[in-house]
Amino acid sequence: MPVFKWENFEFIIDVQNNNIWEKSDPKNTYLLWQMNDLGNKGYAFEHYDQATGRTIVVDLPPLVKLDPEGMARKYNKSQEEIKTSSDFEIMVDQDLLKKRISSGQLPTITIDDHIFYADARIDLLRPKDDFSTMGIRFDELDDYYLVETNSYAFPYNPRTHEIGKLDYDNITEYPKDLLFVEIPDVKVLDPVGWNRRHGWPETDDLKWVGLKLEFEAKVVPWKATGIDELIAENRLKKPIKEAAKPQKKASKNKRGPKI
Repeated sequence: MPVFKWENFEFIIDVQNNNIWEKSDPKNTYLLWQMNDLGNKGYAFEHYDQATGRTIVVDLPPLVKLDPEGMARKYNKSQEEIKTSSDFEIMVDQDLLKKRISSGQLPTITIDDHIFYADARIDLLRPKDDFSTMGIRFDELDDYYLVETNSYAFPYNPRTHEIGKLDYDNITEYPKDLLFVEIPDVKVLDPVGWNRRHGWPETDDLKWVGLKLEFEAKVVPWKATGIDELIAENRLKKPIKEAAKPQKKASKNKRGPKI
């Protein structure tokens, strides 16, 4: 990997993982998306010099200058394209960007063969050609967010195109009418709409988030969701609940007439 020198420091450039680290101390790792993006000029970040106890600002050139060969391999570009382009032009698909911003094309995600439009600006995952429902609001998915995968995993009703409702206290078998699906986070699905909603530049963070216009939801088998333990627990409780019902009824029948 290329080495970048700044004053007395040397940094290893890792374009594959979008980070750099200090050659003499690999634990000093810096993520590019956390740096100050200077556009065509590159990036800037603060580095602590343990020897002197001072903090210096490192000006990092663009990746196309630091590692043109690595950028060409990663993004399947020619050396000529790398030489004449900026990091942003190489890292973000410009044709897709034009469709998204100039043409207003919304990203889509297919969930169980049905297409949804992902519109982060209005916080909505809207089913195509179904006007009986507004669809799924992203803020409704907050309770189903998985930090580890930066995604939402939730029960889905393919008939109503909405979040499926589960009776967690009484469920004793896999739901026959519901699916369990996993989809990317809202900012991954529609980063441009996300930026618009929060008042940020439309292209903010696109280099790190990426830009796609078509997604496919992952359908997760119920046995892989961890629901088996809940089902087993409810099955054990069911006889107790059933036995308690006649007692309540009998107790109710002993009451005298209302006055």
